[in-house]
Amino acid sequence: MKNGFGRLARAFFGLKIRFWAMLLACILCVGVTYGLTVQRERGRIGSEENYSQAMKYLEIKNKLDEYYVGTVDEEAVSSAAFAAMVSALGDEWSYYMSPSEYSAYKLYSANQYVGLGITFDKDVDTGGLKIIAVSDGTPADNAGLAAGDIITSIAGQDITDMTVGDARSFMNANLGESVALHVLKGGKDAADVNVNCEVIYNNPVTYKMLGGNVGYVQILNFQSGAAEQAIKAIETLLGQGALGFVFDVRMNPGGLLSELNTLLDYLLPSGTVYITVDESGNQTPVESDSMCLNMPMAVLVNADTFSAAELFAASLQEYNWAEIVGDRTTGKSRSQQTIELSDGSAVHLSTARYLTPLGVDLAEQGGLQPDQAVALTDKGDAQLDAALSAVQWML
Repeated sequence: MKNGFGRLARAFFGLKIRFWAMLLACILCVGVTYGLTVQRERGRIGSEENYSQAMKYLEIKNKLDEYYVGTVDEEAVSSAAFAAMVSALGDEWSYYMSPSEYSAYKLYSANQYVGLGITFDKDVDTGGLKIIAVSDGTPADNAGLAAGDIITSIAGQDITDMTVGDARSFMNANLGESVALHVLKGGKDAADVNVNCEVIYNNPVTYKMLGGNVGYVQILNFQSGAAEQAIKAIETLLGQGALGFVFDVRMNPGGLLSELNTLLDYLLPSGTVYITVDESGNQTPVESDSMCLNMPMAVLVNADTFSAAELFAASLQEYNWAEIVGDRTTGKSRSQQTIELSDGSAVHLSTARYLTPLGVDLAEQGGLQPDQAVALTDKGDAQLDAALSAVQWML
């Protein structure tokens, strides 16, 4: 009995020692893993200073959760902090986008939008959405909606108390579905209309023939597809007998340099069409081949001609390829890159400068000065008239 008890005691204490040994090993393993994780995360974050700032953000966030008397909107607080971080750079062209904003931006960059194909505003009398215009070939057009119709409910939901922005968001939430609209046709007779909510391509180029066989090409932006559509417009007008062109980039906010490259390469002869400058000051010329369109041209610009659009005009001006008509441009010579983050948000950052073929920084110059400074008046389009006259004079 005594020997049996002794064996049992030794076994018990042996198990106890092994237990504490295993526990100590686990603690050491966790400690080492934590240390490595912290070290790895610090490496991801960057410098010790960046790590300290990240920890301070967490500290403030914890204090808000612990002490703030109201309800903390976690997403709003975080988004505001991220946006402020980029805003503090002092660069108006750099900004933060939440996941939903970035999704909308990607559609915009592809010249697409989610919707029915209508332009609308708040109707004062009914509170509904009054249709201002319907784009050709869109779901709204196919469903028979027209300017003057008033939408009062969407998918059974009364929208008369909604803001325009809220109503648009509610409508766009039905992507890929047939949406039931209650409509006052012409603002009077009520009707129920089913319309498909789709991703719609928004052609950024319109064109027509002006007097004296001069083709008119309006380029609304330089986002995806703009160059292809502009070239199609030019070649269509050439087929109709165009002998010269007016390019209208007024109100054009710019876009993708790749689209600018394609269009300038099509229009200009062999040579440098613009120069990019990286953060280290390294310059890279962007070249055009020898194929070109050598015809009388004019370009319309104004104070809302930005970025790639003013570089387009500047390149044609410096090659003596076109007469520039209108108002002095904005002077934006910074190129941005959109960098997607792990949660689907993104930062849009200025990562390069660009110069005209002759090496001019349009930001430092204060914008592009037109060859003919022409102001708009209350009657007609004096700028377009001047550009048309300039091309006709060159014919």
